[in-house]
Parts: sequence; C-alpha cells; structure tokens
Amino acid sequence: MQRPSPYALLVVGAMALCGCEPTGDIDAPPIGGPNPPGEQAPQTDRISQLASASTDVLFVIDNSSSMGPHQETLNAQLPAFLTAMQGGEVDFHVGVISTDMSDSAHSGRLQEDPWSHLLFVDPGVSEPIPVLQRMAELGVSGSPNEQGRAAIYTALATLADADNAGFARDDASISIVVISDEDDYSGESLIALPDFIAWLSNYKPNLEMVNFNSIVGPTGGCWGTVEAGEQYIAVTDAVGGVPSSICDSDWDDAILELGQQSAGLETEFFLSAIPVELGVVVWVEEGGTRTDFVADLDYIYDRTRNSIAFTYYVPPAGAEVFIQYELLTN
Repeated sequence: MQRPSPYALLVVGAMALCGCEPTGDIDAPPIGGPNPPGEQAPQTDRISQLASASTDVLFVIDNSSSMGPHQETLNAQLPAFLTAMQGGEVDFHVGVISTDMSDSAHSGRLQEDPWSHLLFVDPGVSEPIPVLQRMAELGVSGSPNEQGRAAIYTALATLADADNAGFARDDASISIVVISDEDDYSGESLIALPDFIAWLSNYKPNLEMVNFNSIVGPTGGCWGTVEAGEQYIAVTDAVGGVPSSICDSDWDDAILELGQQSAGLETEFFLSAIPVELGVVVWVEEGGTRTDFVADLDYIYDRTRNSIAFTYYVPPAGAEVFIQYELLTN
C-alpha cells in the first residue's frame, strides 16, 4: 500500500495542531540522512490508528480429500481472525466458498451455516465465531480438480446479485483468503490467469481496496504431498496480499496478520524525521491509559524504512501511537 511521505505527514499534523497555514516552500530533510545542524527540541510524532470503514472477506477453502487436517487448523485459528476484525471496529462481511466447481451446491456459492442459515457473518451476528466455523467445515468430499480462481470469479461476478446477493458491497474493500494444498486448475474455461488478475485489479476503484492472500504450498511444495500453489501465489504477487505456507505447523501469525490487514489495522508506524536511534521512546494511549513499550523487545526500529514496528502488539482502532526521539544532526 503506498504511504504518504513521512515528512508530509509531519507538516500536515503540525499545521492541524497550530491552526496555521503554509507560508512558503519547505525543504524536507532527506529520509536516511541527518537533519539540519543546530539545537533541536525532542520530536514527538503522534499517529492515530485508523481502521477500514468496511471490508468483505471471502475465504476460499479447498474441500478435496487431502484437506482434513488443514481445515482443522483453519477452524482453530478463525477465532483469532474474527477477534482482530472486531478489534478494528470494522463493518465486516465474512463468507466462505469452496474450490469445487463440479458440485452445483458449491460452484462459487456462499456456504450456508446449517444452524442459522446465514450466508455470511457481520457485526450484527450475536455469535459470529461458531457460525463462521460451521460455514468453514466443508468436509473432504469435494472435487479433486480444485478451481479456486473460477470459484472466486463466479462468487463475485456471476452470482454477486443472485445467490450471493448482499455479500459484496460497492463501498467496501475486498480481502480474499485461499487455503489449498494444491495449485489452481481453473484453466481457461471460465477466466484465464492474466484476465483474472486484470479483473481483480480493477474490481474496486483503486487497488488498495483489494488484497489476495494465499495459504498454499510454497514454491517446490512440501511434505512430498503438498503441491506448490504457483497460480495463487502469482495472483498474490500481482494484486497484493499475504503469502503463507500451508505446511507451517500452525498459522497463528498468518491468520492474525490477515485479520489485522482486513481490518485495516497497522503494526508499522513511520517517523517524520531521522532519530538518534538509542533515544527512541514509544508509547500508546487509549481511553486515557498510557502503555509504554521496550525497544528491541516490544518493537523494532527499522533504519532503512525509518519506522517502528510492533513485534506482537496491534494498537486498536482509535488508539494513538506516540514516538519521541532526539533528532539526528550532522
């Protein structure tokens, strides 16, 4: 996702705080180099954690015979995913389709929760976690000819105003999560790979509203039974998203990151000037409570990106991140 210049953010923030107007051109210090010499007061950057207004999340789950253990792993991680979404206070829709295009009950259709008969969960569902888990319990009797790409196109294009009506919203971002231990075999019968990438890239007014995440076999495969998900990875690389290996023992980090990404929550925050590294102090304020964080334990400063990244903590929506530091000078 393209970010505004850290220096531009500083100027805008400073003007907003003082209520002043720009009076002339200002030369920004180059990122990666020292600030102009002279005595400088400590710099404090104050950054608000914002979440996406709304997002639609589509899980695309392989339901062929080899997917039993992987479906169990996914279901164990879905509570963390929804917790991250709820923590972002985002207006979400989360639904599930399979990679089976042979069964007419699947073929791009959102899979109904057999208890509530819901086709997707949203903030109004009283117990969204078990509902989503039941939706995702697809079993392993699906077609061995996995066609994830065709299923996605059918779900979001062909059936968007029919069987899947109400799920995808024009003003919401879209986050697609594919879980499969085989590559995509959609071929060109419905939509070829280059055409799919072009269609998905233009599915929303701007590409920042689209991400395609792959929990699939890595390049070369693994375990001798998991095939590399090369076509899914190609879409992730082209459109943007989180690539993860289905061969990992658990997906704690991957699913949490997907939840944070879908909710629009950031864990990396950019400084507006170049700091003296040893003097960086980071704290977060939320609801009148201040929490301090320890360098190299709770967060890492990246000199190349001139940013701090939390190692385990995700500031919730509405929280304010403070970064205080001495300015590096010649």
